[in-house]
Amino acid sequence: MRDDISQQLDGFGADMPAMTWASPEEIRGRGERRRRVRAVGMTAAGVVTAVLVAGTAFALGGRPGEPDPTMTARPTITAVPQLSTSPSARPALTSPSPEEAPFDTVIPLAAMLRAADVSPAHRVQSGEYMGESYRYVTGLCQEKGQWDGTPARPQSTGERDSFRRLVLEAGPETVNVVQEVKGYASARSAGELIAHERAGFEHCAVVDHGETHVEFEIIATGFAGDEALLVRMTPRTLLVLVRAGAVYAELALWFPTAPGPDDVAFAQDLAEKAVARICAATTAC
Repeated sequence: MRDDISQQLDGFGADMPAMTWASPEEIRGRGERRRRVRAVGMTAAGVVTAVLVAGTAFALGGRPGEPDPTMTARPTITAVPQLSTSPSARPALTSPSPEEAPFDTVIPLAAMLRAADVSPAHRVQSGEYMGESYRYVTGLCQEKGQWDGTPARPQSTGERDSFRRLVLEAGPETVNVVQEVKGYASARSAGELIAHERAGFEHCAVVDHGETHVEFEIIATGFAGDEALLVRMTPRTLLVLVRAGAVYAELALWFPTAPGPDDVAFAQDLAEKAVARICAATTAC
């Protein structure tokens, strides 16, 4: 067996090309040179890494060894432009005309007459008022074809507390006063109601319908507020219609006998008091 192996090894060596082996001194020199090259490469890599770190720190505004600025820097805040508050920079405001100026439509109790405005003897009547209005007569006038109702009445605002009624009495032998006050959305609307009622008095100057015979006569205008009408209604009534801005007020004065000149003057004075109460208690004036 050994002879066969020896023969195979001898044959293997004979087939290999001739090689010249380096001396031990030369082999040690090669190893030393490789170690020096590896050491130089490691040093160069360390220098490149340090340069990169330093460059990054400089680019972020810091120095090597300081905390990472990306973790401590505050976010940039962009200032919001401020609008100028100077009077010259503000947009011009266009004030509505008196005819278009809105009114809150609420009529407080303070806007109504006081009993003392009529006389010391007058008191506020409690309960619901059951009397008739002159509009019953102008309604009959339209039914008869004397008047077509133009100009039309304005639309009501529908606001709560925009209408109040007050009845002041002091007995059957004195004047009784029924006051109605209504707020409209604008002075124009309140003026439209005045125009509507005036047209009714003019077209229905005499109304005969069955047992009803009533006459209307406009006897004074412009004596109170922004607009005013004083109307004699037969047989014993004076009607006062007055507008203060967007508020319409109506007074019906029922006398025990046909009213005379003193009663007319009293009605005009009471109209001025009514306007003063409205102006003091609302924003209409």
